[in-house]
Amino acid sequence: MASKSPTMFCGTCSRRNRSNEAVKYCSDCEDGLCSECFDFHGSIKTFDTHHVIDINVIEGKPLVVNKSCKVHPDMVLEYFCSDHDTMCCRSCMASDHRSCEKLMPIEVSAKGVKDSAMFEEMAKDITTLNSAVKELEDKKKKSIVSLKDSKLTVKQDVKNFKARLLKRIEEIEAALMSEIDQVHTDLSNEANDNLEKICDQRRKIQLVSEQFESVSNHGSESQIFMLINNTKEELNYSANDFQKLLSSQKDVSLSFKESDLLAVLKSFGSVEIKEASLDINYKPFKLQQAQFLQHHGKLPTKFQLDCKFKVPSSSLVGIAVTKDNRLFLCNWYASSLFVMSEKGEQLATIQMDGKQWGIALEEDKNSAWVTLPMLQSVQKVNVVTMKKDRPIKIPSVAMRYMVLLLLMTKLL
Repeated sequence: MASKSPTMFCGTCSRRNRSNEAVKYCSDCEDGLCSECFDFHGSIKTFDTHHVIDINVIEGKPLVVNKSCKVHPDMVLEYFCSDHDTMCCRSCMASDHRSCEKLMPIEVSAKGVKDSAMFEEMAKDITTLNSAVKELEDKKKKSIVSLKDSKLTVKQDVKNFKARLLKRIEEIEAALMSEIDQVHTDLSNEANDNLEKICDQRRKIQLVSEQFESVSNHGSESQIFMLINNTKEELNYSANDFQKLLSSQKDVSLSFKESDLLAVLKSFGSVEIKEASLDINYKPFKLQQAQFLQHHGKLPTKFQLDCKFKVPSSSLVGIAVTKDNRLFLCNWYASSLFVMSEKGEQLATIQMDGKQWGIALEEDKNSAWVTLPMLQSVQKVNVVTMKKDRPIKIPSVAMRYMVLLLLMTKLL
């Protein structure tokens, strides 16, 4: 069993090196009280308005509410200003709320707070937000499980694709083997036909050769002469036939030419990440914002001219000032956007794509947006590097509306 928290003991007794178990808890004192100290606490008039509850209610977790002023950390918050919807200490009251009419002690402003609409809204907002966060937590846990399941599914899909690919390869192999057999059969038949023709030609020549040899060895000169003249024409035909047969013969064999499939097939595919928003039933609530404090100082009645300068060859129609006091001056006379110091020193000249009219700074992004009415465009300029982007075309109606707003702003 876990040991009791120190807050379960009487704070007053603990500071006197005693260990008495607390039976009550004072949320104003933020201290536990034993029976004896509780009786003493209730007998003091100063503590009469303190809120005391049973120690079992807090379950070892003291009700600690920050009472220190954010502006003056060494001071305690004592008042609530309804004019500014904020709590304040005595120093804040003297410096910022001196003229406020609705300034009351926190104890007075807190009367009946649990019956107020603000309390009901806060309780509802906390419940709604807590429910939404819990729902988001549950769905995120399911999303992590789903992510793991999708990994297994994708791996199985890859294996299935590999199996289909291997099956297709086997089908392609079988078709190629069949084609090889058919090509071999056709070539073999053609080669055998040619061989038969060659054999016939050889037999004919063999007969002529044998007859010529026999007559040459055993016949008379008349017989030899007659054989030569009889065989000459036939021999010419045989020679021509052989020449044609010889020119048509090729030494044929088969070879395999690989396709570029291995070069093309670098991957089975790719892993895609699919994203979907988590549908959480949550509607943001409207937070009350405290009003800005109004400092009632004396308004200046006199002004003194600090600096005055001219910009040659210009018709200045717009100005923007950076945090480091550089002036960006729009020029309607030409396409030059002037960058000047606060003393009138020309720091840079940026050649825009047209005449400028208005300018707006976006210093957190080091950017200035310049309107170019004649081009119906806006153009962004980097206020640090002084480089411009390409103009962005704006619809004519929107540009006329923008120029009208700028004109009204200048007239006001």
